[in-house]
Formats: sequence, structure tokens, C-alpha cells
Amino acid sequence: MGERMVTVVRKQSAPCLIMWILSALLMTGCTTTTTTDGVKKEPADNNKILENRIQLALGYMSKGDHEGARQNLNKAMKVNSRSPELHDVWALLYQKEREFGEAEAHYKKALTYNPLFTRGRSNYGLFLLRQGRYEEAYHQFSKGAEDLGYPRRAELFYKVGISALKLGKLAEAENAFTRAAVLNPQLSVAYLELADLTYNRGDYPKAKQLLNEYNNTKRGPSSRGLWLGVRLERSLGNKDAEASQGLALRNLFPDSRENQEYQNWLNNEQKK
Repeated sequence: MGERMVTVVRKQSAPCLIMWILSALLMTGCTTTTTTDGVKKEPADNNKILENRIQLALGYMSKGDHEGARQNLNKAMKVNSRSPELHDVWALLYQKEREFGEAEAHYKKALTYNPLFTRGRSNYGLFLLRQGRYEEAYHQFSKGAEDLGYPRRAELFYKVGISALKLGKLAEAENAFTRAAVLNPQLSVAYLELADLTYNRGDYPKAKQLLNEYNNTKRGPSSRGLWLGVRLERSLGNKDAEASQGLALRNLFPDSRENQEYQNWLNNEQKK
């Protein structure tokens, strides 16, 4: 009789044990992590899924497959619809499709969900710059450049300078380009902008020094750099160097706007 009682107990205990295990597993699966301020954080697995979906969407976008990108973005929305990175990519997609209102709405959502999302702020600034909204772009780039830890901060200062030029803020532009060059001495375009500003101010020796920095950090000549070189050498009285720069401009960039300006300039000089 004792053995029968043990058997019955075991038969009754087995389903209870199974239910207990399942309950424990379900509780584990539903566990959420909270920060010290009580804000819920997404589980690590969800963050990985979100990141993968975003990367897939970017991959499809790079191939011109907007539908594939959209499918992955919609799936990412089910994981975390408040992700700043996700809304940034939505904005890029709509920008490519020239749905500018939708693009801006997503840029604003990204920065609402995380005002410290500097990459998104930089992308939004570029969007505004291309829209001709220079004052707003200047504000976004300037705000982004305050992020001391942003790895591409030098490029942000360069963009501050470009938007400042559009607004006619020459002193602010020069300061921004200088900051960009200090932060990243290999950022050649910053030297070119500084050389151009310095040339227009009439400081030709300094402009030539900056143009040399530009040429030393760039892998090859550019039409704009050569055209500035032509004018600089003329101003400094270096006729051979002027002719050499002009020849390179004509041979390397025959269809460029700068070469057209150079040819018109030569024609005007010959008429004098």
C-alpha cells in the first residue's frame, strides 16, 4: 500500500512540476530591465533585432530597393517605435523619395526621443542645408558641434562653416573651419575654405600657405584648388606658377565650371 501511495503522489506531482517550470520560463521571458530612474529599457535581444533591421534597411537603401528597406523599417517599428536611430533612417528614406515633409517629421521625432542624438542632428542639418534653410541648418550644426564626444565633430564644424558662409557670417565661418582643421588636420576641405576666405581678404601669403596644406592633405588636385592657385600666383607675381596651375586646370578639368571661369578670365586679360 505504501508503494501505491508513492506512485499516486508522483503522478500528481508531475503535472504540477511541469506547470511550475513553464511559469518560471514565462516569467523569465517577460522580464524587463529598468534603470535607476525607473525608465524601462529594451531587452538586449530586442536591441540586437532592432539594430539588425536598421542595418538591413540601410543595405536595401544603398541598392535602391526602397520597398525592401521599408519592410525592415516597419518590422523594426514593432520592436521599438521610439528609437531615434530608426526614425533617422526613416527620414533618410523619405528624403531619397523626395517626401520632404515626412522626412522632416521623422528627423524631429528622432531628436524628440533623444535630443543628444548628434548623428541624427547632423543629418537633419544637412537636410535643412539642401532645402536652403541656412539659418536652421546653422543652428543644428552648431548644436551638434557642442557634443565633445562625437567622433566626427570636425565634420560638424566644417558644416557650421558652410552654413555660416551661406548666411554671410564670414568671421563665424572662418572660426568654424579653423576648429575643423584643428580637430582633424587631414580634413582637406577645411583648408580650402580657409584659403579662399584669406585670399578674398587680401592676405595672399597666408592664403598660399593654407592652399599648400589643402594640396598636401588631398590625394589629388581639384578644379577649385587649381583655380584658386592661378589667382593666388597672379596676385603674388609668380607667372610661371600661374601658367602651370592654369595648364593643369585646363587639362585635368576641361569641363569644369572653374575652367570656364579661367578661360573667361584669360580672354578678359588679353583684351586689356
